[in-house]
Amino acid sequence: MTERIVLGGALISSSDSVLQLDHGVWIKGDRVAGVGPNDVLLHAHPGVDIVDVRNLLLMPGFVNAHTHAYGLLAHGIPIHEAPAGFYAFLDKFWWPRVENRLDEAMIEAAMGLACHRMIQSGVTTFCDVLEAPNAPEGILDTEANVVRRSGLRAVLMTEASERLGTAQGNRLLVENARFVREHRQDERMRGMVCIHTSFTCSETFVKSAVRTREDVDCDLHLHLSESDYEPAACLENHGLRPVLWYEKLGLWNASVLASQVVSVDEEELQVLADRGVRAAHMPLSNCEVGGGVAPVPTMIDHGMCPGLGTDGYVGDPFEVMRAAFLIHKGVHRNPLAMPAQTVLSMATSWGATAVGWPHIGSIAPEMKADLIGIDIDFDTPLAPENALDQIVLYRNANHVKLTIVDGEILMKDGHVLTLDGDALRHHVHVQANRLWGGHQ
Repeated sequence: MTERIVLGGALISSSDSVLQLDHGVWIKGDRVAGVGPNDVLLHAHPGVDIVDVRNLLLMPGFVNAHTHAYGLLAHGIPIHEAPAGFYAFLDKFWWPRVENRLDEAMIEAAMGLACHRMIQSGVTTFCDVLEAPNAPEGILDTEANVVRRSGLRAVLMTEASERLGTAQGNRLLVENARFVREHRQDERMRGMVCIHTSFTCSETFVKSAVRTREDVDCDLHLHLSESDYEPAACLENHGLRPVLWYEKLGLWNASVLASQVVSVDEEELQVLADRGVRAAHMPLSNCEVGGGVAPVPTMIDHGMCPGLGTDGYVGDPFEVMRAAFLIHKGVHRNPLAMPAQTVLSMATSWGATAVGWPHIGSIAPEMKADLIGIDIDFDTPLAPENALDQIVLYRNANHVKLTIVDGEILMKDGHVLTLDGDALRHHVHVQANRLWGGHQ
């Protein structure tokens, strides 16, 4: 069993803890064995491996509670005529030009570079939704092999719907169920059953997904009311808003992770909270598609603890935290909305709960040894009173210099040790050209 001490210039063990100067972490195998002053740890554990990063602030690794690694291939994709409206964005652009065209080579390349970027930016766990209905069977294994090489912790799934027919949707439900079964005991890899929305899934199909979830005893993910389009369509087609329609079908319980959750009313939020539904908030991508701003402060008032996600859009978790910190202040005209402590909780411990991994999100004995180190050289003095604001407001991905998952060092001194970033970027350029319809 590998045993090491990580000596830090300072330590924040969780969003609820106080900054501790000259503190480090004792790791045994894949778990945190203890935390304490550097000199105490050195004296108590002679002869173990020493990682001396006293120029860094140690903190829990970030949890990306909702992303689409394949989305990296669409960064910068030419758009000759911007679709007007949320559904038009999907129907005229995203589905035909991106999702329907994805193949194994594209998906594998995107996952590789996405993992490299996450290691660089301090993400240690992520929940990824593959939206590629025409990808071959076993595509989740292709993704899992890439993630395994990276060393990251991940929840993987492929999105099932009836957009291209019920048979295609059922095939994807089976793919998710198989992956869940095969990775049930995996320490760094899990699966979920995943469906799309109420406007691409019939009542029969949703019930089938619920049965699949029950059969394999796993979590279920769906996109929920990313804009006003879904509630309007659900009311027209079913006479109910989406949350109430799903409630009628028996979908909601504590095993469900709902992403987006933008266009929901008070009654719907109460149902989600009462059923213990988990949520993931994507403040930047919701703006990008014109969906709106999720009522996150109200969710929190109802007792929900949403995680933060990138949605495959802007990948820097610090930028996403800043967006969550600032956008809700503006929407609510309240500078006290979404304090830094809440935002950091969303990016760490709340995100861990959202993706169903309870032993991550903080640095404490018996927790998984997932931690990062960020440059401690702030422009102004770092102190217990300002530490969380300093992190949320004034750090970026390029300040992350150390990433550890399960006690394994994935990045040190800013250099990723498990993946070749230059090679991965080349592969993504090749595959992006294929996706965009250009030439290699």
